[in-house]
Amino acid sequence: MQAQTKPKRLPEIDTAKGLAIVLVVIGHVVARQPPLDNEWYNILKGVIYLFHMPFFMFLSGFVMAYTYKPLANVGNYLDYLQGKFLRLIPAFLILAILILAGKVVASHFIHVDNMNENFLQGLLDIFIYPAKSSASSLWYIYVLFIFYVFFPIITRLLDKPIALLLVSFAIYFTNPYLSDLFMINRVAEYLPFIVIGAIISRNYDVFLEQLEKYGLFILILFITSIFFREYLLYPKLILGLLSIPALLYLVRLPLLIHSALLQLFGKYVFVIYLFNTIVIGVVKGVGLKFLPWDGLNFLLYFPLLTISGILLPICFKRLILVRSKLLDKLTN
Repeated sequence: MQAQTKPKRLPEIDTAKGLAIVLVVIGHVVARQPPLDNEWYNILKGVIYLFHMPFFMFLSGFVMAYTYKPLANVGNYLDYLQGKFLRLIPAFLILAILILAGKVVASHFIHVDNMNENFLQGLLDIFIYPAKSSASSLWYIYVLFIFYVFFPIITRLLDKPIALLLVSFAIYFTNPYLSDLFMINRVAEYLPFIVIGAIISRNYDVFLEQLEKYGLFILILFITSIFFREYLLYPKLILGLLSIPALLYLVRLPLLIHSALLQLFGKYVFVIYLFNTIVIGVVKGVGLKFLPWDGLNFLLYFPLLTISGILLPICFKRLILVRSKLLDKLTN
C-alpha cells in the first residue's frame, strides 16, 4: 500500500486561523456586563459576532477535509473517533472543570463573570448544556467534536456538493427551534460553514482562481454589508458567507499572507482558544482591584486584555506545558 503523503501547509490558512483567533479574543474581552461609556466596543463586538464563528467553522471544515484520510471500515472509524476524542475532549473537560472550580474560589477575592454558584449543577451543565456553563466560551470544542463524529458521512457526499449544501442549509434554518441540549442548535447553525469549508478544500484551486477575479469586489461588498447590517434579513448568515471569500482574499494579500504574528497565532490557535478567557478573567479581576474599567479606563483595559488573552496562553504553552508530554499533547 502506498503511504499517504502529508498535505502541504497553506500559509493563507494558517494566517486566516491567526486572524480568526484574534477576533475570538477581542469578543471575549467583555463576557457579561460591558464597561460604561464604551459603546464603541459593544458595536465592535456585535459586528465581530456576526461573522467570526461562521468563518472559524469554515476554517475547521476546510482543515477537516484537507487532512482527512479515507476510512476503509468500522475499525478505522472507531480508531479515527478515538483519536479525535483524545485530541479534543480531555482538554475541554479539564479546562471546563478548572474554570468552574477556579471561578468559585476566585469569587472570594476578585470580580468573576459568568459563575454558577451551584457547583454540581455547574458540573452537569458542562456535559449537557455547555453554552450555559461557567465555561461557556469553550463550546466550540464540544461542537467541533460532534462535527468530527459525522464528518465521514459528509465526505461521502462531497461528490454531490449542491445536494449537500441544500441539506445543510435546510438544517441551518431549524436551529431556532432546536434545543441547546448537547449543543444541537449550534450544530445546526454552523453545519453549512463546515460543509462549505470541506467543499472548498476539495476544490481549492478552482476557488482560488475565482478569488483572484472577484475577491476584491467581495471584500468591498462584505465591508459595505457590515455598515448596512440592520437592513439584512439574515445578517449572521449573509455576513458569515461573505466573510469566507472576503477574509481569505484579505489574508492572501502580500502584506498579510506571510505575517509572522498571525501565523504564530494560527499555530497556537488551540491553546489560545483554551486559555484566553481564563487569562482575560484573571487579568481583569486583578486590574479591577486597583482601577475601574469604565469610561476612558477601558482604553487601557482593551489592549491589555486582548494582548494578554493572545500572548500569555502562548507563553504558558512554550514555557510550562511543553515540559509535560501529556499536557503538551493535550494542548497541541
